[in-house]
Amino acid sequence: MTDVWKSLSGNTKFSIIAFLSVAVLGLLSMGALGAALYYPVCFLFKNYPPFSSRTGDWVWPAMIGIGMAWSLGFMFGGIAIHYLSKIISSKVLLYVCYTIILWLWDAILWGIVLSQQTF
Repeated sequence: MTDVWKSLSGNTKFSIIAFLSVAVLGLLSMGALGAALYYPVCFLFKNYPPFSSRTGDWVWPAMIGIGMAWSLGFMFGGIAIHYLSKIISSKVLLYVCYTIILWLWDAILWGIVLSQQTF
């Protein structure tokens, strides 16, 4: 097992550790991570009521779930960086792509949750 871990690239190790850490943090933060993840994408959802006015039984589980599900974005980013590194040699551009993948995954998660709610 140690040999497998040592053979992984730095980006892959980071993605695995971030995936596990953020999944646990999403649960233990009791929805704070999910709420914080709404703000970078809130401008995409102007046709929905403001975040502070949302009430109901769906809000808290949605924030906890989004915080935990967002951790998958680190795995998606790690896979994408693995393949993009064969095409792109710039580390800065690769990290920008990684960040964009995390942001897009955040937007997709909130878009799915908000589209399923009635306001």
